[in-house]
Amino acid sequence: MYDEQLEQLVLFRSQARGDARADSDIDLLIVLKNPFDYSQESDRISFLIADLCLEYNVLISCAFAEYEQFQNRNSGFFRNVRAEGIAV
Repeated sequence: MYDEQLEQLVLFRSQARGDARADSDIDLLIVLKNPFDYSQESDRISFLIADLCLEYNVLISCAFAEYEQFQNRNSGFFRNVRAEGIAV
C-alpha cells in the first residue's frame, strides 16, 4: 500500500512491552518518508484496518508520523515509541 513511502512500521505500547492482555489492542505507528496529510492517510487505510479487526477479533489503532518528526520531535508520545517500540 505504501511501497517506497513507508520508512518504518512500529509496534508500541503493551504489545511491544510484552505485557498485553487478551483484550489489549495493537498499536502501530506508520512512519512515512515524506510529508503527508494525516486525515487522508487515516481514511486511506481505514477499511483495511476495519477488515483486519473483524477478521482477527482485535482492535488495531494506527498513528502516523513523518520520519523526521518521529526521529526528532521530543514529545512524550514519540519518546515513548522510540524507547519501547519494536520495528516490524
